[in-house]
Amino acid sequence: MSTRPAKRPANRKAEILRVAAAQFQERGFHAVALGDIAGAVGISAPALYRHFRGKHDLLAAAVADGFAVMDAAVRDAESLDAAVRAMAELSVERRELGVLWQREVRHLPEPVRAEMLQRFRGLAVRLQGLISDRRGDLDASDVSLLNWAMLAVLGSPSHSRAGVSDGRLVELLEGAARTLLAARLPAHCGDPGGRGAAALGVASASRRESLVAAATRLFGRQGFHEVGLGEIGAAAGIAGPSVYKHFASKSDLLYAALNRGAQALQLALAEARTSSDTPEEALTSLLRAYVGLVQTHKDLFMALVTEVIHLPDEQRHDVRRTQHDHVMEWVRLLRACRPELSQAEAQVLVHAVLAMVNDVQRTRHLRSRPRLADELFELGRAVLLPAR
Repeated sequence: MSTRPAKRPANRKAEILRVAAAQFQERGFHAVALGDIAGAVGISAPALYRHFRGKHDLLAAAVADGFAVMDAAVRDAESLDAAVRAMAELSVERRELGVLWQREVRHLPEPVRAEMLQRFRGLAVRLQGLISDRRGDLDASDVSLLNWAMLAVLGSPSHSRAGVSDGRLVELLEGAARTLLAARLPAHCGDPGGRGAAALGVASASRRESLVAAATRLFGRQGFHEVGLGEIGAAAGIAGPSVYKHFASKSDLLYAALNRGAQALQLALAEARTSSDTPEEALTSLLRAYVGLVQTHKDLFMALVTEVIHLPDEQRHDVRRTQHDHVMEWVRLLRACRPELSQAEAQVLVHAVLAMVNDVQRTRHLRSRPRLADELFELGRAVLLPAR
């Protein structure tokens, strides 16, 4: 009796994309080999090439597929509320997309990155039109702020593991997004509370400090793997070989930079606690301090979000433990103000607000807004402490 070869599954390409996206999110683009993806799918590496030309092609296809699904959902939505609901559901179902967009797309060739950016902007423009119809009291610039703040909140599960069911996570994200879309922005008058465009800064006299500052800037803007020690040394005005007098490796430099961020967060927390009489005062003080820190140190906080994965195990666990402990302090304060929230629910909202502050302040056309710090503070407070 003859045996026919096993039939290739009709959804093989989609399965490869799903596995690749999950592995890129978990381990980072450079740490994943095509053989890893092929093995997880149950095929050989040569068989994978029938579908994709290589790892870069896979990454581009994974991001494009995610954007296509979200764009279709927004196009099909009959209202802003329906679009928000659909986006919240897809953000939970495709939670790897946020990490791929923020951390991994930079590894693609420039023409491909430009195409991805165009797709994302198209999605944002469609959402902005729906928001404009709802919020006729706002000008286009203010609508854009709410739009990008909402997108950041909806994408926040990409960087954290929620301890709630998928259904509850969708509800929390949808609720936070609706709160943002209904929020009142501070009046555009008086002395601006934010700094607007960042200052250039003054160089440090210490070579070690100069290296940490240069590394922070380059890691935050280009990514760990795209930057060499020689480039860091040149940016700090130090000859390449001299870098090793201060740091044994590039990962040690990254660790030093990220620790600066962790220390700044701990100082902000201590100040909020000691200067406040109630949990609500402490939480709002901490929120305002966080907005100010990110505004002043955008590259550092970008690196804290995207580059921790590149540290050696012990250092990575150390930084992530510090980050987790800091978030849990926010959670404890929030639950003291809103005891109806479970710990996991409060954690979802805290991560959503932190993601909003981080992402909006990295969005080029928004960060020059003269009152951005005040606006982000009010938006964050609306999500954490509604109707207060």
